[in-house]
Amino acid sequence: MRTCTCVRDISILLSALMAFWGCSTAHYRQSADREAYGIIRQKTPNVPGMTPEFSIETQGAPDLAGLPALDKADEFMGDEGKREIGSTVLTLEQALSIAVKNSREYQSQKEAVYLSALNLSLARHQFAPIFSGTASGTYRRTTRDLTQFSDAAAIFNRSPELAQGIGTLVGTPGDLLSSYAQLITSASRLTGLDQPQAHVVDDRSLSGQTGIGVGVLLSGGAQIAVDLTSNFLRFLTGDPRVSATSALVSSIRQPLLRGAGSKVVKETLTQSERDCLYQLRAFARYRQEFTVNIASAFYRVLQNHDAVRNNWAGYKAQERAVERQRALSQAGRLKKSELGRTEQAELDAKDAWNNSIRVYKEALDQFKIQLGLSTDAQVALASSELDELMLKELAVPAVTSEDAIQVALKARLDLYTSRDQKDDADRKVTVAANGLKPQLDVLVNGQVTSSGADNLSNLDFERSQWGVGLDADLGLDRKQERNTYRAALIALDRATRALSLSEDNTKLQVRAAYRDLEQAQRSFEIRQLGVKLNQGRVEEQDLLSQAGRATALDQIDAQNALISSRNALTAAVVDHTIARLRFWSSMGILYIKDNGQWEEVTDDKRS
Repeated sequence: MRTCTCVRDISILLSALMAFWGCSTAHYRQSADREAYGIIRQKTPNVPGMTPEFSIETQGAPDLAGLPALDKADEFMGDEGKREIGSTVLTLEQALSIAVKNSREYQSQKEAVYLSALNLSLARHQFAPIFSGTASGTYRRTTRDLTQFSDAAAIFNRSPELAQGIGTLVGTPGDLLSSYAQLITSASRLTGLDQPQAHVVDDRSLSGQTGIGVGVLLSGGAQIAVDLTSNFLRFLTGDPRVSATSALVSSIRQPLLRGAGSKVVKETLTQSERDCLYQLRAFARYRQEFTVNIASAFYRVLQNHDAVRNNWAGYKAQERAVERQRALSQAGRLKKSELGRTEQAELDAKDAWNNSIRVYKEALDQFKIQLGLSTDAQVALASSELDELMLKELAVPAVTSEDAIQVALKARLDLYTSRDQKDDADRKVTVAANGLKPQLDVLVNGQVTSSGADNLSNLDFERSQWGVGLDADLGLDRKQERNTYRAALIALDRATRALSLSEDNTKLQVRAAYRDLEQAQRSFEIRQLGVKLNQGRVEEQDLLSQAGRATALDQIDAQNALISSRNALTAAVVDHTIARLRFWSSMGILYIKDNGQWEEVTDDKRS
């Protein structure tokens, strides 16, 4: 029964400890979040385009409830269209909102920002007062042999002396006293009372040590440390002695040459501050590219969906052409070879339609992964988004490519980082040069111990100990520091070249984006004419077919050309839209809202 009670008590104790540990870890996590998010909020105003709402907390599976569902299948989708009934229909804005909350890649980028802020919090911490507290206790038990004479043995061993003393006092003759002494000695030897006896002694003691301290690193390089310690020792058995002391110890170390100066001492903090800023800039730049990629993928899926519709229309047109030519063949007005060619064209059109459905479904599944959805999610994209895009008047930026380059050189966040990284490299050369100096530190230390009882209030400051000294290192071996300095010079040259390369790459990207946009505009105009031209060819071939004067080859060629031109027109509209977004992004002026939607750049001229 007692054993069960002990087990129960131990279980309760362990449960309490586990509960305390769980609360403790939750506290540390909340503390880290509070400090990291505070740093991010502090630096966000310095990064144009950075969202003020920032969190790395995941929201689980996206909630698609309340969004419209597809209630009618598109005929051109065939059996796949029936399977899509009930799917959630997403607009581009809804897709972007889901992506910024659920994209795995987007989440990783946010975590990189958080980790940079977390690293900065540690770098800042080294210049704050750092407290430490220690405590230790030891219980010791030792056994040892102790050899000593009993009281009776002590009396017998001294009996001869006592007998002689008594005899002298009472006037007993000497020979008689000697006989008495020999008799007593013989008796003690015979009985063994003159021999010492061994005993086992059990010593038990309790010792402990407590200490509390604080250390501060100043921006000038001075290191200040103060420690308060207390030691005690108590014997629990035998002689109950108590030994206890307390001491207050302080020290100051101030570098005068090597390691001196705010720039050198705060180098780690300075670099951490700038690295956090760089990561925020990279994330703001990433948000632009992420939005463009999501919009591009969204429109590409709709483009593939439209290709299914165009290929289905072509397949149906070939099917009608086969029916007409089969009737003409039965009437003897068309060769069988002509009919066979048309029937083969029908089969090719059907195969192209089926293949376009496959391409569309694969593109849709890939887009789901980009959004952070499962490929099993039943979603479809709003085809009305493409219809509206086809009706829009395409806009061309009002700036020249050279004007756009000047904007990019002033607005691109990655260029700001390249310039700052060159400054970092220049600063590190100065820090590395400081490492070549000899070390000369001033040391000041002092100690005060307790007097009398072990009590902190009994610290005897009148009997304190203190000293001042110098700690010097002439630096006779500076190979590592020499190599570090030379490497810093090379890093500066590299950073200078990297900045020049970044500026040239920016110019290249802006010019390329501008050319792509111009080409997309020209391509759109050409594709529009192509659709009109091929639509006329198909109508002409239909009239000739009704008159029995059309050839199968001409009909097939006209129908295929119409399908290709329609697909090409859709691609041209999508290409122009994406090229316009990439052009703004290359200039660094594509600003993204919290939901991932971009703000339209209105400084355009209409074509």
